[in-house]
Amino acid sequence: MVGDQNYPLSALTSQPIILQLRLPRLFGVILVGILLSISGFLVQLMTKNPIAELSTLGISGGASLGMSILLAFGLSTNAGFSALVASIGAFVALFLVISLTARTHFQPLKVILVGTSVGLFATSLASAVTFAKHDSQSYFLWIVGSFSGMTQTKVILLGFTTLIFIILLILFANSFRILNLGDEMARSLGLSVNQVRTVMMIMVAMVAGATVSSVGVISFVGLIAPHLAKKVVRSNFWQGIVLSALTAIILLICADFVARNMMKPYEFPAGSLTMLMGAPFFIWVMSQEAK
Repeated sequence: MVGDQNYPLSALTSQPIILQLRLPRLFGVILVGILLSISGFLVQLMTKNPIAELSTLGISGGASLGMSILLAFGLSTNAGFSALVASIGAFVALFLVISLTARTHFQPLKVILVGTSVGLFATSLASAVTFAKHDSQSYFLWIVGSFSGMTQTKVILLGFTTLIFIILLILFANSFRILNLGDEMARSLGLSVNQVRTVMMIMVAMVAGATVSSVGVISFVGLIAPHLAKKVVRSNFWQGIVLSALTAIILLICADFVARNMMKPYEFPAGSLTMLMGAPFFIWVMSQEAK
């Protein structure tokens, strides 16, 4: 109803701007919230780190690097191909972080330090590539994170990704729960820890590729939503998943609403708002963990 031009409820089913722009955008916000929150939940489970998410582990930086290569060299940026390239970049970044921190048994501080370093390196490399190709403005639109460019094609891509992601989540839910007991316990129960972690990495990389190629980098949603959910449900896996998704959806709908209406007719990037909320939340979580 609310935007650059407001509409009454009675006009929502007849206005082209609602059906072609605002409704796909709303669906996109919901799907991105589901993907980012559950992937954040999984990486926190995988690394035993309550402050891990796509941004703090360098995964978003890897996906951004993949997008920058497409933009800089004039390759196809259609939804499917760009999501694939961004997913490869995200997987490589996550693989580096996991490989470099496995010997430390994923100590939270070292995971964050390595993840942040990998993410900053990837982002810097992406910035250098796009600057050298005089395409930094296009890259900036992917970095800040915004739902303004949401299209029906991107909604279909996000919906398809969400479907595959949830199917994999259901298939491997028991393995994920066992992994949460610790590596030694999981191995004693006959679980292939490396195989399960690889599945998690593929799932998270797929999410990063689809979301970054569709809306850019939306930071801290994968940190805030799972953390709040775990405060409520503690140890229940599926309740934590569902509550994380609902929390993220509400958070992103509010962020997008403010972004669209705060500076009308101009739009503030929703990703910047999530960073404004996420940064102090991140500091608070760090202070709690240090006690």
